[in-house]
Amino acid sequence: MKEKRLTNYDYKNVNPKSEIPVVKIGDKIVPDSSTIIQTLEDTFKEGYPNLTPSDKGHHFEQLYNSLEIRTLTFGAMHNVELTTNREIPDEPRLNYLTKIATKRPAILKAQAEAHPDVAEIYNEKLQQTVNFKVDKARLECELVKLEVILEETEQHLLQMDEKSWLCGNNITLADIYLALLMRRLVYVGLAYRYWGNGKRPNLSAYYQRWSEKKSFKEVFYPTSA
Repeated sequence: MKEKRLTNYDYKNVNPKSEIPVVKIGDKIVPDSSTIIQTLEDTFKEGYPNLTPSDKGHHFEQLYNSLEIRTLTFGAMHNVELTTNREIPDEPRLNYLTKIATKRPAILKAQAEAHPDVAEIYNEKLQQTVNFKVDKARLECELVKLEVILEETEQHLLQMDEKSWLCGNNITLADIYLALLMRRLVYVGLAYRYWGNGKRPNLSAYYQRWSEKKSFKEVFYPTSA
């Protein structure tokens, strides 16, 4: 894959919503993680395993996609007293929060003034940034919802073979969604809350199987893969 670094303005022309990630598949520009995954599945069927899950797998996909990932991520970064063994160091965490709170609005405002043809998009992003607040009550509500979802996942895994994935012997899209969710929880320090210290052993073993896969290491721990 050939890498091409885009400026903010170039990126707006590629993806008017200015959302990441976005990839080019054939002649199509495809934004949004779930849409990208489904498009890859639909495009490259020949000679590849089928990633489309069973009805039960679709159920779990919907559960994981119902979570407010932004609330969980930034909420955990703001409320570190709720986290344990987070991977993100304090300095990058504080720098990022400062950037979101102060620098990003100024950058978006400057970009809107510099590029009036896409000013509406920049101003919309600016409004979203200014209005996005994660209070502790909102975070705790999402943490309770996550508790319910991961407990349902644990009970489902309990009924499966210990080496099975969510829908059987093969990895499906439902597994990819769960792996990404669990990896994010590890990064921001919420994993221990849900499957640490012997809690939810099946979920813990499931994540361990993912973490041992070469593809997983190459994406999340490239220096050790």
